[in-house]
Amino acid sequence: MPKILFNITHGFQARMLLRSQIAENLLAAGVELVVVSPNAEEVYFQQEFAHPQITLIKTPLKSSRLENYLTTLRQYFLMNPRLGGTLNAKSETLRRNSPGFYWFSRCVNQVLGNIPPLRRLYLYLEKKLYAGREYDPLLLSARPDLVVTGTPGYSLADIHLIRAAQRAKLRTATVMLSWDNLTSKGYMGAQPDHLLVWSDLMAGEAVEYHDYPRNQIRWCGAAQFDQYFQYKAGFDRAAWLTAQGIPATAKLLMYGTINPGIVPHEFEILRSLVQRINANELGDQCYLWIRLHPQVINGFWAQDCKKYEALAGPRVRIEKPPVRESTLVWDLPKSDMDHLANLLCASDISINCCSTLTIDAACVDTPIINTFFDGETPLADPAKSVARFAHYTHYAKLLETGGVALAHSPAEFITLAQNYLQNPHLHQAERAAIVRQQFNRLDGKAAERTAHCLIELCGGPSGGEGRIQPEMAATTAK
Repeated sequence: MPKILFNITHGFQARMLLRSQIAENLLAAGVELVVVSPNAEEVYFQQEFAHPQITLIKTPLKSSRLENYLTTLRQYFLMNPRLGGTLNAKSETLRRNSPGFYWFSRCVNQVLGNIPPLRRLYLYLEKKLYAGREYDPLLLSARPDLVVTGTPGYSLADIHLIRAAQRAKLRTATVMLSWDNLTSKGYMGAQPDHLLVWSDLMAGEAVEYHDYPRNQIRWCGAAQFDQYFQYKAGFDRAAWLTAQGIPATAKLLMYGTINPGIVPHEFEILRSLVQRINANELGDQCYLWIRLHPQVINGFWAQDCKKYEALAGPRVRIEKPPVRESTLVWDLPKSDMDHLANLLCASDISINCCSTLTIDAACVDTPIINTFFDGETPLADPAKSVARFAHYTHYAKLLETGGVALAHSPAEFITLAQNYLQNPHLHQAERAAIVRQQFNRLDGKAAERTAHCLIELCGGPSGGEGRIQPEMAATTAK
């Protein structure tokens, strides 16, 4: 019976690896799962994952402030300076806020970013300093056939575990769980043996931005989006709206906020939209549903939600996702996945600044507007404006599809919203292009492919001859 170890560092990874169909497919195939998580001893987690084939182990991570600092530096030091618009935008912000450090990091990047052997030397020295030996007893006891992480070394827990596993001659794989990590988080902190990606686009990013071997990449899709496949066809919008206390004939606009650390002034955008809804600029049957990001609720960027709740009214609802009080930050119950799908299907328009919700909305063919304005008054510093997201690598590629309408002012937002309310099929083909770009195809089988690939990786030697060959959907979807 194969044994796979999952490293769960936060709630989003639990949602995508454990609460998608990936874990269910693996268990059905007889695989034993070892789940390493900071909340392994919490009652709700133990109850949810009580299964004879699942073992929960508390994360043994040890880190220091210095290592956290060095991890931050890596994204400015190692990436090829000719690549990655996101990191170039971040560097511009750094130049404005810390000019001395900006010039230092730029000089270092001109050397390390352009000379691969020096880049490898940097990572080798970092690996020697922080080898992740606290994971050695765990790996010796669990003896997994495969170690799986959700990032290729962007969290310290993933970095330490990958290093420990490779030192123990255990095969490692990363199931990429976010669309922007390869372009926004800097160079991989620890390169796994295998990379399971969403799309050809993501595979290309791994090769171009991280020197990752193409023959160690496998296309699987993104399992957390499987549920959207043909979801809207069986959805009863009128019944759902009525159950929420909203007239079945209403026009529903759904706004999803993002990490407050990225857009600290997003409240001003919300206040501007609420003013216009209350002024009936989109009609008296228009409702606005504001869903706060889990990172607003708890964790490092948590905020006092009272100011958001004060925006609520007869036609404005503020939703606080049911984030659990847990050492596993941003952890949501599995039921929230269905709730979000229902909300997106019920919405006439999905609104956000620069969020993964753009992709979710495209999966259910809900029109999308991005608010590229900063509220009633534009910010004086363009490096802080939400409009900067148009230059971020992952988002610039998505915008090329034409599937997202960009509102650069509150007035333009009203015009765009009126267009979509009158013609919900507007840009339908372009939204389908977003889905193809991000996943190659959405067929509801990404979890099945991922599970199959992980089981396959459990067998065979851990050396080069056991490597998986590329399986890009562009060549296999026939």
